[in-house]
Amino acid sequence: MNETLSILIIEDDADTLTNLCDILELDGHHVVGACSLAEAKVEADRAGFQIVISDRKLPDGLIEDLLPELIQSVRDSDIIVITGFADMQSTITAFRMGVTDYVIKPIIPDDLRSTVRRIADKKRLEAELAKEHAFAELVLETAEAIVLVLDLDGNVIQLNPYLEQLTGWTPEDLRGKDWFEACIAAEERERVKEIFFRTAHDVRTRGVVNAVVGKDGRRFPVRWSNTTLKDHRGDVTSVLAVGVDISDLTAAQTRALQAERLAAIGQTMTALAHESRNALQRIQAAGEMLGLELAGNQHALHDLNAIQRATEDLKCLLEEVRSFAAPIQMRPTRIRLCEIWRRAWDNLAASHTSRDVQLVEEIEACDVEVEVDTLRMEQVFRNLFENALAACHDPVRIELECVCQDGHISLTVQDNGPGMSAEQLEKLFEPFFTTKQSGTGLGLSICQRIIEAHRGAISARTSSTGAVFEIQLPREKPCDVEIYP
Repeated sequence: MNETLSILIIEDDADTLTNLCDILELDGHHVVGACSLAEAKVEADRAGFQIVISDRKLPDGLIEDLLPELIQSVRDSDIIVITGFADMQSTITAFRMGVTDYVIKPIIPDDLRSTVRRIADKKRLEAELAKEHAFAELVLETAEAIVLVLDLDGNVIQLNPYLEQLTGWTPEDLRGKDWFEACIAAEERERVKEIFFRTAHDVRTRGVVNAVVGKDGRRFPVRWSNTTLKDHRGDVTSVLAVGVDISDLTAAQTRALQAERLAAIGQTMTALAHESRNALQRIQAAGEMLGLELAGNQHALHDLNAIQRATEDLKCLLEEVRSFAAPIQMRPTRIRLCEIWRRAWDNLAASHTSRDVQLVEEIEACDVEVEVDTLRMEQVFRNLFENALAACHDPVRIELECVCQDGHISLTVQDNGPGMSAEQLEKLFEPFFTTKQSGTGLGLSICQRIIEAHRGAISARTSSTGAVFEIQLPREKPCDVEIYP
């Protein structure tokens, strides 16, 4: 089925104009006639035309002289010139200026209809191409995947906006640069290059995972599917790589594995702690009896005291493991937070009597009460204070700031120690991770569970003066739920 077009014919001979209109209307086209360029401009202002057919000689002058004015009036229209005589130079000039085709008089109706059909087919293909191009551009703009085109040397030809959103690299940063040198970590570079060169030899690769290094140095795990782009002769010209960021998937898999591991550890340690506490109680009782028998023997009592201290340390260790493995049962009461952290600080007084330490409080709305589990929150503050005392050299200054805002309490605990590295911050709340020479590495993990059980959040960072822990707590009562490791 022929496509219907809107056509403007410029012809000063009335009979010829009528004949041309009749010929083109046979194919269902909408045809409008004009006797001069001036009249054609009026018609063009009224409606748009897809094709303009004009006699070379018009009352206004020769078409090659009038073309700039005509093109200005009928933008985006294809122009066909009808002439009885055309010299080569004027024809070339007209084509260069934008004429689509020439029709020689006398006009053969089928030739004219064929020319119009050919232009209609071209317009249809151009429209389809524009539609496909717009769709491709939309996909590239909106897809949450990296789309990258590399030449056969691995230099960046084209990339989509998502790469910038993910990594911070702009097109100006990367275009023309070696992709592997700019964005692939040194330890993975050779392996990734080998995969690239396999792809460049027309071997399609998929499922390849490697880290892409962002502009700020962060690494993003990306899963790639790679193929080649070819020219009209079938020769490979470039490599198309589509990559999906799998950071969330990797993190979810890590959390799932960790949850399984912790569940198994929790079950084992709960039973172990229970049985060990019974054994330790027997050791403690036997030690007390032995102490009575060794009265006066200072050397033996010294050794016995060492055994008793080790027994007490082991009891504390098992209690910490048991605390981590057991579910957190919330028993909230209404209290001022400052009462809890002051109690925790006072209970630690014996451990730092010989040191130069100071707790500096900055409190806004100190009379504000919150619904929290007192014992659990005291455990949080005690752990934070103990960590600060262990990390800092004298004089130790621990600053605690408490602010009430928007129904939440914001707490900041900052020390004047050495702070923490980026790697330490990343793993700080993971179970069994510790920066101390001794300890289980469960303290901060337990603190995080307690804060989250209160529907709050805890985070850590390093400032210019030391480590900083930030806690957000809602003022209303937390949910009465059991929180498991």
